[in-house]
Amino acid sequence: MSLVTDLPAIFDQFSEARQTGFLTVMDLKERGIPLVGTYCTFMPQEIPMAAGAVVVSLCSTSDETIEEAEKDLPRNLCPLIKSSYGFGKTDKCPYFYFSDLVVGETTCDGKKKMYEYMAEFKPVHVMQLPNSVKDDASRALWKAEMLRLQKTVEERFGHEISEDALRDAIALKNRERRALANFYHLGQLNPPALSGSDILKVVYGATFRFDKEALINELDAMTARVRQQWEEGQRLDPRPRILITGCPIGGAAEKVVRAIEENGGWVVGYENCTGAKATEQCVAETGDVYDA
Repeated sequence: MSLVTDLPAIFDQFSEARQTGFLTVMDLKERGIPLVGTYCTFMPQEIPMAAGAVVVSLCSTSDETIEEAEKDLPRNLCPLIKSSYGFGKTDKCPYFYFSDLVVGETTCDGKKKMYEYMAEFKPVHVMQLPNSVKDDASRALWKAEMLRLQKTVEERFGHEISEDALRDAIALKNRERRALANFYHLGQLNPPALSGSDILKVVYGATFRFDKEALINELDAMTARVRQQWEEGQRLDPRPRILITGCPIGGAAEKVVRAIEENGGWVVGYENCTGAKATEQCVAETGDVYDA
């Protein structure tokens, strides 16, 4: 395969990663590698990674399955939940279809209801999220939840997770976080080096790139090249700078970014599950792995 060096072509590759990843996942399954599906940044990916599993973000990117979802779920639930459930119920999400386990979380009452129904046709493990990150009781609850997830993963896949394997997974995932954060921080440049649409293509597309080492190397090279070009004067025109927060952006929700940038602004930051929340903090690599 020839090396792609043109930045727009690289961005397009990341944009297409969700579709091209379907074939990769099929190959992983044929090789006997387990797949764990997730909907939330809170899920500690290092635990299934330490068991030799691949973690993938599940589909909730369009409204095409909402009508089917509303046959089971209340119509007044948010579109994100109904889309997620609908893609699973109809098997229109290959990632969901191939997932051996779905790990959910109690981020809202709607999601809890979704996981109740989803468990009728897919193995589901739901993590109980604490309401605080500061008090001892909340920290104890989250540690217990991670241990409970580890037990589920070990029993499901017949693979005992060693502390060394968990530390290796933490180190690898931290390297990925730092590579993504360094790319994401290009949005701090003023005038911008990249449009928000291009930043989103890479950050969202990276969730469907399953070779972590290759992803890290590609992100590092791309970040260095974009920064060099910016220093050489290749910059976008100055415009109002917009930060997007809230629910994940991807698929149909990308219209928000397009609307901003087609009307005189630049999206320079994503303070949501697609961007900063998933990359800004690394897991401690020393001490108790479950206190990290």
